Amino acid sequence: MMRSAYLTIDDSASERMDDLVDYLVSKGIPAVFFCRGDMLEANPQAAVRAVKKGFVLANHTYSHQRASNFDADFTIQEIKQCEFLLERIYKEAGVQKSHKYFRYPHVDRGTAGWIIDYDQATPTTKDTVMSEIAAGVNLPDMSKPSPEAFAKKQALQDYLKEAGYTDPFKKVTHGWYNSGEIAQAHDCLFTFSNCDWMLLSRQLGKWPYKTLDDLKKKARQDPWLSIENSVNIIVAHDQVEICDMTIALIDDMVESGIQFIGA
Repeated sequence: MMRSAYLTIDDSASERMDDLVDYLVSKGIPAVFFCRGDMLEANPQAAVRAVKKGFVLANHTYSHQRASNFDADFTIQEIKQCEFLLERIYKEAGVQKSHKYFRYPHVDRGTAGWIIDYDQATPTTKDTVMSEIAAGVNLPDMSKPSPEAFAKKQALQDYLKEAGYTDPFKKVTHGWYNSGEIAQAHDCLFTFSNCDWMLLSRQLGKWPYKTLDDLKKKARQDPWLSIENSVNIIVAHDQVEICDMTIALIDDMVESGIQFIGA
């Protein structure tokens, strides 16, 4: 019996990406790093090194803006800018890039906190998505978006499809992830956030989890992570200030029996 998860890390490439990479290599843990274009420009060699070490780099837009705050053209340009830099990183690393993966900043898919189309979701699906995803991000207004916002969300999905973006996390066992609009989506969501960002100094004390032990307990007590033969997608963050705590949280998941698998 086994509990598995894909590890994804947002916001790379920080000045401590090397430390994250070295830890993951030492543990034999694969990961997908969703990178910001501005951070790739700031720390390109860390990204090149990660590729050479066998890690996958993916797109997290250029400047980490919420898609709901701008028109579709702005977000598309942000995606293109980041993808251009990713291609350059892979070329410098001497590694053929044959994938295009994308995750929206803040999981804002153009409709703010309306992550999935809740009107079409079953109550169970809505509750599950809210507990597993929304708890891991700082969501804006959860009210139903306007028809224009829904049209923007669809326009962005159309662009991602036409540009060749896919979701590599094919073994996920959550029902909501494999049904409805999410099954057809061309962006990458996640099923569990370790909420390491709540330990950033600017966030500390504002959220339910206030210590490293709180977050370790959150993962160990999560009902979905405890299901035997389950496959989850875990998101952590590449941030200088919390790097050591992020490593400690991943390490605790390994100790709890979670096996990380490659995309």
